[in-house]
Amino acid sequence: MATVLSLTSVGLGDVELFMPSPPCLVVNTFYVDGEAESSVVYVWQDAESGELKSELVYMQPVPFETALAWAEEHAPTRSVERIHARHAAKPEPKTAPAAKRRPARKVAAKRRPAPKRRVAAKKAAAKKPPRRPARKPPAKRRAARKPKR
Repeated sequence: MATVLSLTSVGLGDVELFMPSPPCLVVNTFYVDGEAESSVVYVWQDAESGELKSELVYMQPVPFETALAWAEEHAPTRSVERIHARHAAKPEPKTAPAAKRRPARKVAAKRRPAPKRRVAAKKAAAKKPPRRPARKPPAKRRAARKPKR
């Protein structure tokens, strides 16, 4: 009988990494639009190269329990002792809207007087003389040079 283990994963940004114990089956259930989607993946290590390989062996729109039962049933055919399971939380159904709310009254926004600091800064800015335009670079003059001795 295969042992069912929780799938431990590490999240790095948008990528989730996990280290299974090959050979194993990985049962993953997630929800799309409130409907369950389950998959079972067979993970093993290649004897020649040593790299981990995987194969999708089951994918159905069934709940987690059904996919787990399928994995437990098919584990002996692949000589699997471990089943890693990951079950996403079922999304909560949206609640019904509240019973006829009265629309909020719109109140015209009152203009608040500007704080005194702002008023003083505006007055000081108004009293400053206008800025002078930037100086143009002086025109180059041709001066007669004396020959060097």
